Amino acid sequence: MVKGLNIFMLLVLSAWVHGQGMINDQPRMLFNNEQTVGLFLNSNGIGADLRYARMINSRNDRIFEVSFDYVRHPKEYKSLVAYNFYTRRFVYGKDNLFWELKGQIGNQHELFRKYNFSSISIKMHYTGGLSLGFLKPIYYEIITFDGVGQISAMEESRFDPSVHLYNYGGTAAFTRGFDELKVVPGITANAGLSFEYSEREPLVHALEAGLGATVYPGNIRIMATDEKNFFFFNLYVGYRFGNLIDVSESGRAKSWRERRKERKEAMDQMQGPIVPRIPF
Repeated sequence: MVKGLNIFMLLVLSAWVHGQGMINDQPRMLFNNEQTVGLFLNSNGIGADLRYARMINSRNDRIFEVSFDYVRHPKEYKSLVAYNFYTRRFVYGKDNLFWELKGQIGNQHELFRKYNFSSISIKMHYTGGLSLGFLKPIYYEIITFDGVGQISAMEESRFDPSVHLYNYGGTAAFTRGFDELKVVPGITANAGLSFEYSEREPLVHALEAGLGATVYPGNIRIMATDEKNFFFFNLYVGYRFGNLIDVSESGRAKSWRERRKERKEAMDQMQGPIVPRIPF
């Protein structure tokens, strides 16, 4: 009976250890910087960024970030128009396309450190900086019909419902209007959490979520009906990937080929089993 109980306890303990993950005994980088790329879905569009995190101490980094976002208006709805056997979709009433280029500086703090293969590292970050908003006018194809309903003329014009009520044939070529591009400076800030789950150094794989805000001195007219639109707030979720850079003396002595080989070996190891299985 005692022997059977001991075997049962051993099996339970083995299952608990397996569930917790094996201790990560691979050599860790004690002094590292981080370079990553982020891809995001925003509540008002999509975006991407480049981030460089420079180590301050074991839990804190100074981060430098450049991001580029496409901003949508909440009132954007696709309309459908058909003529000459063609069907086209466009946003009725949209006056400008709007992009943001942001440069920010901030800090990153590690709240929870990764201790084994199956755990995650949770980091909090906050940044602030400058934003450049780019407004590109949108031109529409305006169709004129003759007395029998055939197209007699077509011109490109800005949106004006007081003149053109129903004869919109879609938008003109994307390149139309770049010569009228307008640049508006602003200030921006964001804060968020990242959940890093990579099982091998020097690779970085993380899920990230947060919020951001940008303010401009003048009206940003995305839709023709916009009168006061200078403050943009958004929530975002995304995926971040990249690698750690060993900044210790031994790490700096390595060539870029050696560092590239280490990243490739880490990726190859991730494709195979990492945690040994304990048979029952």
